[in-house]
Amino acid sequence: MRFKNEFVTNSSSASFIIPLEFLSEHQIEQIINHIEVSESLVYKRGKPIQLYNQPHDRWNIEIVDGELRGDTVMDNFDMLWFLNRIGVDEKHIRYDNY
Repeated sequence: MRFKNEFVTNSSSASFIIPLEFLSEHQIEQIINHIEVSESLVYKRGKPIQLYNQPHDRWNIEIVDGELRGDTVMDNFDMLWFLNRIGVDEKHIRYDNY
């Protein structure tokens, strides 16, 4: 019998960066408050969706050096869907680790 004696995890992480020049003040506010805002965006392709928008699903959002940065260690909240819904152009979203 073999045993694995290393750190094992099933959690996931994700991060993104958007330069502030491509966001309106309203979009920035919506992203910062994405859990609360998402409650009014309950449809995807015309059908009701299951949102993972509980407080523990919140992404960490910060503004640093002219960029809005978001990261999470468990990416249940569909941030890409949310960013699309509030009108953020995908070509300005950079997925990155920082």
